[in-house]
Amino acid sequence: MLTRRTAKGESSRRPRRIRPWRRAAEWAQAALVLGLPFLRVGGESALRFDVATLKLHAFGATIWMDEFFVVLAGSLFLLFAFLFLTVLFGRLWCGWACPQTALVDLTSFLQRARKKGGWRVPAAHAAAALGSGLVSANLVWYFVAPAEFFHRLASLSLGPVTSGIWLVAAAVVYADLAFWRQGFCATTCPYAKFQGALLDRNSLVIAYDAGREVDCVDCGACVRVCPVGIDIRHGLQAACTSCGECIDACAPIMAKLRRPPKLVGYFLGPPGTARRLLRPAVLALGALTAASFALTVAVAVDRSPLDMTVTASSDYAPRRAGTGETYLAFSVAFENRGRDALDLGLALRSAGVEVQLRPDRVILSPGEHRTARLVAVARGLPARGSVPGELSAIAALPGVARASRTVTLSAPERP
Repeated sequence: MLTRRTAKGESSRRPRRIRPWRRAAEWAQAALVLGLPFLRVGGESALRFDVATLKLHAFGATIWMDEFFVVLAGSLFLLFAFLFLTVLFGRLWCGWACPQTALVDLTSFLQRARKKGGWRVPAAHAAAALGSGLVSANLVWYFVAPAEFFHRLASLSLGPVTSGIWLVAAAVVYADLAFWRQGFCATTCPYAKFQGALLDRNSLVIAYDAGREVDCVDCGACVRVCPVGIDIRHGLQAACTSCGECIDACAPIMAKLRRPPKLVGYFLGPPGTARRLLRPAVLALGALTAASFALTVAVAVDRSPLDMTVTASSDYAPRRAGTGETYLAFSVAFENRGRDALDLGLALRSAGVEVQLRPDRVILSPGEHRTARLVAVARGLPARGSVPGELSAIAALPGVARASRTVTLSAPERP
């Protein structure tokens, strides 16, 4: 049986609107995404993939192409975290953090201009075109440093590839903002289709409290303000972006009629039922998120700024002196992948063999790649055969960098 519930004093309390908080989140997101390429950490962009050198600069760290297992681990963490938050909080991403939603909301002047007509329409489209150019340039800045981009743009030397990507991206963004808008969310976005398999009865959603149907005056306000044109009273639908416009439209009407709030609102599970946060899907995805985060931290901490490759020197054959000492040579390629100089101490050790290296110290500048010949003077090598050894390079500052490689010490049969 449906009943009408009333609450004293509801009309005197102004409902809190969701839209201002969403706009603040969208402007903060815009400032972050636009400003991040200009932020420099350790002399490099805070976040940029350098196509020319195949290096990812990420908040002071430089990740080389052969170290992209770190990016893979981080991507797994982000994926599981995204799924975990989706199961818990539904499509809160769509309404509060999605770039598509933010861009559409921040260009709402297009719809207002269409309603008023006249000169406002071409002016609004011109503003949207300029904004699209800025958004697409911002995308390019995550691959080409902004200073370099503007320098090449001013000198008309941006190049066909960079300028082509910029213009094509600008055209796509403009077409989306000017014509497609929320239609992308309702019909095209793959996440909108995928979320149906992730949400359960206890996920956070915007819902209509059917148990209070008698409180609804059928004004249609929630339908009129919905950007994707759905009726929330018919239940959760894939097109819903959880923007909360229907909540803002319904709340003042309930307050004016002195009826309880949240006829339409955010609910964890069906309205009127108990919340159930700890569920099998939440626990499983939470465990996967924690495990992938631990993996990301482990591989990131295990990274070394030093890379070293060792081969036997092809133009220096092993030789034995009359005093019994054996001379061997190795070609060693050092690479400093960090942003600080490395002062490396070199050593070669082998059980039962005394080895002296020349040189025993190498200093590498930031980003330097150098190939050096190391001559090993060994005493105590067997007359025939070979023994294994370990060549190590250790930074003077403890814990900064260390690399070791297995080598073979072979003695010639003749002096």
